[in-house]
Amino acid sequence: MIAEFLIKKINNSNSEEKRKKLGYLSGYVGVSVNFILFLIKLIIGLISNSIAVLADAFNNLSDIGSSLITIIGFKIADKPADKEHPFGHGRGEYIAGLIVSIMVILVGFEFLRSSFDKIMHPQELNFSLTSFVIILFSITFKLWLGGFNKKLARLTSSNVLDATSFDSYSDVLITSTVAIGLFFSRYSKLPIDGYIGLLVSGFIIYAGYNLIKETISPLLGEAPDPEFVQEIVDELLTYEHIIGVHDVIVHSYGFGTHIVSIHAEVPANIDIMQLHEVIDRAENEISKKLNISLIIHMDPVNLNDTEIMQTKDEVIKILGEFPEVLSMHDFRIIGHNDHKSIIFDMVISYKILKTEESRIVKNIIKRINEVHPHYKVIIHVDRDYIQVH
Repeated sequence: MIAEFLIKKINNSNSEEKRKKLGYLSGYVGVSVNFILFLIKLIIGLISNSIAVLADAFNNLSDIGSSLITIIGFKIADKPADKEHPFGHGRGEYIAGLIVSIMVILVGFEFLRSSFDKIMHPQELNFSLTSFVIILFSITFKLWLGGFNKKLARLTSSNVLDATSFDSYSDVLITSTVAIGLFFSRYSKLPIDGYIGLLVSGFIIYAGYNLIKETISPLLGEAPDPEFVQEIVDELLTYEHIIGVHDVIVHSYGFGTHIVSIHAEVPANIDIMQLHEVIDRAENEISKKLNISLIIHMDPVNLNDTEIMQTKDEVIKILGEFPEVLSMHDFRIIGHNDHKSIIFDMVISYKILKTEESRIVKNIIKRINEVHPHYKVIIHVDRDYIQVH
């Protein structure tokens, strides 16, 4: 109910402003909750002289760090473009997510060390009702905070909020292990919390590893969403004189900042100024509609040359004999008389090995030369990473 109230206060903003405010909200709420838990546990720990409660208090104080990183990440991402960063600072959010993910893994390794130490050097635990109640109180708050950040992560599609959410859940797992060990200390001398801690720490480390993969992927340059690319292709093909598209490249510089380049095939017999007007209009309208920066390269296609069209049809039939070939584009014939070359780009799956690629190209050239022995065949190979045609 509290989460719904806080989120509702932001719903009137536009999408970009709303996302930024939700990111800040996550950070501010995280700092507040962890600081309140720190103060409560610190006071009770000092009064009861409980080392366990005091240790948990300072653990909450350190948890404020991940919330501060969230705020800083969104602050950096919100900075406008400048001379050094002409496409903005949106990737700052990814870096913040990576830092929080690394913190999760470090927590996992530290818990693994302490759990192993408890098994190798067991110490008698004295059950304290005060400590036990405080731990359960902390678990309840951390569960709420984890769920709150998870909800914000879904609303914003933010990796840093996803990592922050799991950071809270990892605290729940660790504190629950302590609670279980404390409870069973009344009935057994076995270091049960140590054995459970080994399993929990393994899970936290594995989850942290997956979080790092998710946050580092956009920094390295991940493949775009095929549905997003298909939407761009479909929009472009609605424009007059554009008869095909290929070589789509998408660069992401943070949430909502995409630079897209694409090759558009157009008839070679249409006036160049008329085609430029169509391309220019497509760039502006699609950029505005999809909130991207679209750059279109114009590829003229000769549709009136009988030799080119007939040879192209024959090459397409030959390529059909090779299931590895996904598509073909930029087909042209250059040269004169007996010194002519067939040139085209061929698309294959990114999964095909380089050695296999060479074999496929060699066999295709051989097949084309069986039909057209007087042509030199030049094939440029493109690899398909998003499977959109």
